[in-house]
Amino acid sequence: MKLAAIETARLRIRPFAPDDIDDCLRFRRDVFGGDEARAKTQNWLDWTIDSYRELAGLGQPPYADYALELRADSSSFIGSVGIVPTVIPWAALKGESSDALLSPEIGLFWGIMPAHRNRGYADEAGGALLDFLFAELKARQVVATTEHNNIASQRVMQKLGMKLLRNSSSEPRWCQVVGLITNPRAN
Repeated sequence: MKLAAIETARLRIRPFAPDDIDDCLRFRRDVFGGDEARAKTQNWLDWTIDSYRELAGLGQPPYADYALELRADSSSFIGSVGIVPTVIPWAALKGESSDALLSPEIGLFWGIMPAHRNRGYADEAGGALLDFLFAELKARQVVATTEHNNIASQRVMQKLGMKLLRNSSSEPRWCQVVGLITNPRAN
């Protein structure tokens, strides 16, 4: 299944294109920190673009990152959102052993450029992706993960209607807080 552009009242979510390299470089620097080499970002962008075609050809979910821009100005790249494969150690979230088995889940990702934060763009884009995942992909449930100290991301999860589950441990570090939402059509 391929994800074509999705539009909301203010935003457009679209597949990345080859000429998005400069926006990708800025995004990876400004949102994730560090100074990644252009060649590494180019490899990531090529892989992302290739994944759209390859996953669709295999009939798989459209796991990938997508460009986020303002509808009023298609040159206004403001961040990235994505549908990502995510593994969750459900037992660790219940206070049990962190060695527990992992469960693969459909996850959401969002990252907004600093100049565009605190305007509701992450929850607007996340809501649009949830609508797609529940209506088109017929996902049973969707998760999002973040760190204990990322309060902004946890607020987005809550605005999306996700139940927050907290890992009492700092391990695994990528799964300290999990947002979980179930498709309203699920039994």
